[in-house]
Amino acid sequence: MNRKQLAWIHHIHAIVIILLLLTGISLYVSFFRTLFNEWKIPLVAIHILIAIFYIGIMLFSVYYAFRYSEKRAPIKKFNIWLFIILFSMWLISGILMYFQQLVPVWVRNNSVIIHDWSTWIVIPWVLFHGFGHLFKVRIPWPNWWRGRKQVPDWIAENKLDRREVTKSLLLFLAFLFLGGFIRWVSPILSTPENEEKRRGYFRIYNVTNDYPRYENEDWKMTIESLNQVMVELTMKDMRKLPWHSIVDNFHCVTGWSVRGVELHGIYLKGLLETYYTNLPKDTYVTVYSGDGIYYDSFTIFQLLDEEAMLIFELDGLPLKKSQGFPCRLYHPNMYGYKSVKWVTRIQLTASREQGYWQTNGDYDLDGYL
Repeated sequence: MNRKQLAWIHHIHAIVIILLLLTGISLYVSFFRTLFNEWKIPLVAIHILIAIFYIGIMLFSVYYAFRYSEKRAPIKKFNIWLFIILFSMWLISGILMYFQQLVPVWVRNNSVIIHDWSTWIVIPWVLFHGFGHLFKVRIPWPNWWRGRKQVPDWIAENKLDRREVTKSLLLFLAFLFLGGFIRWVSPILSTPENEEKRRGYFRIYNVTNDYPRYENEDWKMTIESLNQVMVELTMKDMRKLPWHSIVDNFHCVTGWSVRGVELHGIYLKGLLETYYTNLPKDTYVTVYSGDGIYYDSFTIFQLLDEEAMLIFELDGLPLKKSQGFPCRLYHPNMYGYKSVKWVTRIQLTASREQGYWQTNGDYDLDGYL
């Protein structure tokens, strides 16, 4: 492969990396993720397809890239090794996230972290590298690093003195913290919303860029029976029913988990059997969100016999507005997308509805872990 062909591969590689970063950041940032949901653009599928194309580019070009860099400047070799390492981290962590059901919780959580950090740490390098190429800016690298001067003995002999080790460490930390700042808009060691890192933290996903805001006094939930008889319940009515606490692990289909979450609320079995007796076994239930868009469906068995709950408190505190305040559904054996937030309506039906993510994506209707 000649130099011109390698240049084309380099340009394609740059475009694909930018597309991966843009789609990955859009999946991470709630505003953009929600916007693509509203536009009904399958961002996850697009990101995966771009990643598969990137795998093909890397496998095709890595041999030729190494051949090209054999007698080139150290900076050329560094760029190649940097992206081989990043490619390996993205590939392995991405596969573990995709097949998360086959691996333990701690593996999937760490895979999400590695996937994120690999992305955020490389952003400063991509900006730095791209800026120099696009605007022909002469970046003040050392002459030996750019191949215009003999490599110093301490590099050639791999004998770094204290000063050089310190400089290298500071450069690494600069990229690390810059990537962290872009990610959190705060130091990289901070913990989002004061959650405990050891157990993970919640990532808030909505299908709209706003969410309903209730006070306890103005929130109401209706239950519609098979013969369309309506029951309207307020928070005062909910307080009259037995409340229970469980400690469970919350799992998201995108790969992250939060371990040891204390959930406080009402079993749906107790709620529905208080108002309806002898429900037919072939009854189905559709649960609607107060955002007016999201909903999901279940069999009556899944809600009553598998200990699904309406949750009002998390870790001893009322739900946050972004988490579904004042009431959300929770099923202990299903992924988080089945846990409808801001529950305002429960409808009993004779046939099963397809949920939001079954209509607008390829998520499983039952959503079991």
